[in-house]
Amino acid sequence: MQISRTTSDLILELKEFSSGKLRSTQDISFLIEASAVSKQEKLFEDTLFTAKYLNGLGKILRDHMTSSLPQNGTPAPDRIDENAIDKIRNEFREHMKKFLLQLTTLIKDIEDNDRKKFEEKYLSMDQQSMVNLTTLIYDLSWLKKFRNSKL
Repeated sequence: MQISRTTSDLILELKEFSSGKLRSTQDISFLIEASAVSKQEKLFEDTLFTAKYLNGLGKILRDHMTSSLPQNGTPAPDRIDENAIDKIRNEFREHMKKFLLQLTTLIKDIEDNDRKKFEEKYLSMDQQSMVNLTTLIYDLSWLKKFRNSKL
C-alpha cells in the first residue's frame, strides 16, 4: 500500500512526540491509510481509543503482577483487591475482542496481499502475533495521546 505524504509527516511528528518510543510505525501508517481508503476514519478513531484503554488496563495488570510478588517475605502494601483485578482482566479481554474486530474491519477492503500480511502479523493468535499486537496497541495509544494533545 502506498503511504501518503500526509501520513508520513504525521508519523514523523508522532515519533518526535513519543521521544522515539514507537516500534511499528509502518503498520500505524498502514492503518491510517486503510481507514482513509475504506472511509472509516471514525472507526480508526474508535480503535485508537480502544488501544489507549487496553494499554492502560495492561499497565495496571503488569503493575499488579510485579507488586504482588512478595518482597522479603511480605506482600506489597499497595496490592489491588483480587476481585478488582478479576474485573480488570475481564474488561481487558472484552476490549481486546473489540480491538481485534476493529482491526479486522479496518483492513477488510485492503488488497489481499497487504491484508494477509497484516492478519498474519497481528491476528493469527499465536505467541508472536500476541507480542506484535501488544506493540501495536502501545504505539496506537501514543497516536491517541498525540491527537489528544492537539485538541
